[in-house]
Amino acid sequence: MKAVVSYIAFLLLSLTCSGQITTPIIRAGFGVDADVLRSYFNNTPLAGSDDWFPVNGADSGDDFIIDTSGAASIVNGYTTNPASKFYSFTRGMRYPLLSTINGRIYYDAVYVRDFHGTDSTSFTGGSKNGQSPALWTTTTSPVLAKNDIVEGYLHVRRNGTTSNDSLWFFGGVSLQGTNGDRYFDFELYQTDITYNRQTRKFENYGPDAGHTSWRFDASGATTQVGDIIFTAEYGNTGLNYIEARIWVAKSAITSVNPLAFSWTGSFDGDGAGATYGYAGIVPRAGGFFYQGLQNAASTSAGPFGTIKSGDVYAAQYDPIQFMEFSVNLTKLGLDPMSFTTGSMCNLAFGKVLIKTRTSTSFTASITDFVSPFSFREVAQVNALSDLPSVCDDYPVATISIANPLPTSVYTWYTPDGHIHTINPYSIVVDSPGTYIVIQTLLSGCGEGGRDTVVINRFDPYNCWPLATKLLHFNARKTTAGALVDWRISSGSEIKEMQLERSVNGGLFEHIAFVDPHIRPTENDYYQYTDITIGKEIHYYYRLKVIETSGRVYYSAVAMIKNNSSSSLQLRASPNPVLQGKEITLLISADKEQEASIRITDNSGRTQYLKKQLLNQGVNRVTIIPAATFYRGLYFVILAGQNEVVNDRLLIQ
Repeated sequence: MKAVVSYIAFLLLSLTCSGQITTPIIRAGFGVDADVLRSYFNNTPLAGSDDWFPVNGADSGDDFIIDTSGAASIVNGYTTNPASKFYSFTRGMRYPLLSTINGRIYYDAVYVRDFHGTDSTSFTGGSKNGQSPALWTTTTSPVLAKNDIVEGYLHVRRNGTTSNDSLWFFGGVSLQGTNGDRYFDFELYQTDITYNRQTRKFENYGPDAGHTSWRFDASGATTQVGDIIFTAEYGNTGLNYIEARIWVAKSAITSVNPLAFSWTGSFDGDGAGATYGYAGIVPRAGGFFYQGLQNAASTSAGPFGTIKSGDVYAAQYDPIQFMEFSVNLTKLGLDPMSFTTGSMCNLAFGKVLIKTRTSTSFTASITDFVSPFSFREVAQVNALSDLPSVCDDYPVATISIANPLPTSVYTWYTPDGHIHTINPYSIVVDSPGTYIVIQTLLSGCGEGGRDTVVINRFDPYNCWPLATKLLHFNARKTTAGALVDWRISSGSEIKEMQLERSVNGGLFEHIAFVDPHIRPTENDYYQYTDITIGKEIHYYYRLKVIETSGRVYYSAVAMIKNNSSSSLQLRASPNPVLQGKEITLLISADKEQEASIRITDNSGRTQYLKKQLLNQGVNRVTIIPAATFYRGLYFVILAGQNEVVNDRLLIQ
């Protein structure tokens, strides 16, 4: 019997490991070589290798993925504020979600610095894979160096712009320890799983024993996408083992023959009697689909550096401290395009939990974790109008996207109104009615979201010529709060003014009454400071004016960005622009710095590239489009010293 069990274990291990490559390799233009710098491959300069971070003082046609904003300030803070070495922080992708860059679709990217040492995100004994997150117990305690996560990396890209191109998953982990075998998991969730630091409990996990299960029809086609886990083991000499598993009902591995992948036969849930658990999968066609390795020599830790044992900042990773891997999701059958209901804009997960284990067993105790973070999260499209109602004699209002995504396409329609003008992120309407915007994340994808705005018709009584006129209405962020100011004519005709505020641009609430001046003039100035703003990213303001005649009208909507740390601002003008006409880029910089300006077409091909020295303040850069700038959509990407900003440009 022992011989049979040993043979089965050997067979499962062979099935799992046969799809691995453990030497440096470039996949979809991205270097899987256990270093973090672009244009370097296996610690040697090499063109044609994208990576996580840029090389200091160097530029190339290769790309880096992670937003490096504030890196210098963070590193300097380790000296001026040593306690900051223990802080956790996150950086996202330096491009908008689903950007097409150099002919490849970048879905998203995340870099996270975890708590370390006496770790506030660690498990107590007995918590295991296969259990419901509801059963996991956590604590604040020291973690063994070989289990202590310092940084986590994640990036997903498609090697092209069509559904026939492979979808690649790139992951990386650095641990404090560099001795012995190390074990970690990337667990990918369907639900919005979160970790509550106050209760020390996980929340919003799935309905099937704490996870979301994969489901199939009688033919083996996927009818529901569930949770996924990639589990890895690295030893002193390199990668020992990588496995992919999905959460399913135990009965599925004997009753279902999936169309997208094959079972390995492994299954682990919460004990022998588990109804649900993680089952191992491999591609139906076999072949290479995993790659993994670790740094054999010291290598750069990127612009944020790393924190080593003893709470010491270091600019480099020690040998075998950084581990990197990739998975061909398409070959493995986890590309949404492998499913009958798939869309190229979608991924088979939305939340990620990185954690470590104590041993090679899949059900060994789990030790350290990075709090679940979102991946490829697109905010619900939000449209708002500058006027809630219009008059028949002057029925003009502007409806704008409050949170535009430069890579998205927005389509407008109305069943009962009339659209006068369509701009990239807004429309001008000249009739009351219902206006609907549909967001498509990428050309060729299905609907990604929609929003509806209703423009009402003012009561005819309020549509007589107004006795007053609002000459100016503005809002801006100050140290005291939000300063809203306006100027209005014929103040003697004003009965009352009401200031309203919204956090989403749609639902406004009253915040203040403002009385007219005792001795009004023909051009009166007013201001109000809103000191009650909280932590919302945006606040919207509008003014309701009530005249002595009883007529009512509203100002346009003014918006402030709260706690904005942007050091660069970019706007292309005019936009749209006629083909062949010059374009002016208005660039605001908080300090003198060198930047690069790149303009790409909608397929990610670079059409314009220039180095530009920016002065502190507002800079005007004039661009005369070349003959290759045909009519269509373009993206202007400005990369400064610590920040990347972008704008969308339409050439007509």
